Amino acid sequence: MAKFDFQNSTYSKLWDSAEGRTILTQLLQDPDMIRSNFTFWKEKFTVDPNITPTDASGTATFVSKMRKLDMGTMMHMRAPLGDSIPRDKNGIAYYTGVIPDFISDGFVEQAMEREYKEQQFIENFGNDAMIIAQFADEVQSLVDSADQTLSNLSAQILSQGYIQYKYGKGIQGNIYKADIPAENFKKAGAKAWTASDCKLIDQMVDIEQEVKDAWGVDIAMQWELPYDMYHNVFLKNAQVVDLVKQYRVVNDLVVTDNMHVTDTMFRQVYPEIEGLSPIVVIEEKQKDSTGIVHGWKDGVAVLRPRGYAGVIRHTTILDQKMYEKYGASAIQRTFAKTGDGLYTLMNTTLDNGNLKEWHTDLMMACVPSLDEFLYHVIVDTKTANE
Repeated sequence: MAKFDFQNSTYSKLWDSAEGRTILTQLLQDPDMIRSNFTFWKEKFTVDPNITPTDASGTATFVSKMRKLDMGTMMHMRAPLGDSIPRDKNGIAYYTGVIPDFISDGFVEQAMEREYKEQQFIENFGNDAMIIAQFADEVQSLVDSADQTLSNLSAQILSQGYIQYKYGKGIQGNIYKADIPAENFKKAGAKAWTASDCKLIDQMVDIEQEVKDAWGVDIAMQWELPYDMYHNVFLKNAQVVDLVKQYRVVNDLVVTDNMHVTDTMFRQVYPEIEGLSPIVVIEEKQKDSTGIVHGWKDGVAVLRPRGYAGVIRHTTILDQKMYEKYGASAIQRTFAKTGDGLYTLMNTTLDNGNLKEWHTDLMMACVPSLDEFLYHVIVDTKTANE
C-alpha cells in the first residue's frame, strides 16, 4: 500500500490559502464538528445583517436609534371651525457605541509536533481523520471562548445598561453605555425583594403599572430574573407561596405546611395573576482565568419589551483586510468564518528559525446593542424605596 502523503492531506490543506479556505469553512459549518455551546447571546439578540463600516483608523462606531411611541391624548372640545393645537413631534432617540476587537488564546503547532502527528497517526491509520477531529476540538474551545464573551457582554448590557470589560489578559475598560432614561432605573418597591415580609408580586405589578402610565403606552413586556433570584427569592417569597397554596387548595391539589414551591407550581398559578408580565429565567455563566463569572449584575431584575433586545453589531476584522492585501510574502494565512459569520478563524504558516510552525487564532469584532432602550427597565431588587 502506498504511503500516505501527509503534505497533500486534508489536514495540511487547512493552512493552504489556495483551497484551505473552502475546506476550513466546510469544517467550521459542520454541526457535528463545531457546536454552539454558550448560546445566551442568541436568545436575546439577532445578528445585524449589515456590517458596520470602519474609519481610517480601523474604528467602527454604531448608532442605535429608537422612536418614542405615543398613543395620543384625549381630544380637545372646540367651537365649530376652531383650529387644532399643533402637536409636539416625537423625535428619534439614539446613542452611539464603538465595536471592540477580541482575540482568543491561540494554538501553535511546531515542526516536531507535526512530525509526531504524521508518524503516530497518519502512517498507522492511513488517513488524517483523527488529526482533523483533534483540530476541530481545539477550534471548538476557541468558539466556546467567543460565545462566552458575547454572552457576558449581552448579560451586562441587559442588566446594567453599560458594558465594562474586565476579563481576559488584554485591554480592559468601558466599552459603551446605552442611553436608558434615568427614570427607567427603579428600586425594589416598599421592601427589598429578599425581605421576609415583601409582597413581591404586588411590588412587581406596581412597577409595571408605574412605567406604563408614565410612557402612556401598553407594551407587551416580560420580566427577566436570574436563575438564583428566581429560585431562591421569588419562589420562596411568602406572598408567592401563599398564592400557590390557595390555588392548590381550590383545585384539590396536595398542600403541605412547609411546601417547596417549584417552577411548575408557579406556572400553574401565573394565569390567575392580574397585571404581571411573564417571567423569563436568565441562565448564563462564563469561565474566566479567575474562575466562573456572570455578566448579569447581581441583585438586578429587568422589565423589558418581549422579543429580542437588539442586534449584534459587527465589523470586518482588520487583520484579514491588511494581511490579505499587504501581508508578508513569506507568511501564509487562511481565513474562514464561523459563529453566524461573527467569528474569524485564521490559520497561519510562518518560519520559526530554520523550521516552520503553524498557528490557529480566533478573532471577533462585535458587540450587542440595546435597541429597545427607551422601554428597558432595570430594577435594583436589593434597595427599597425611601
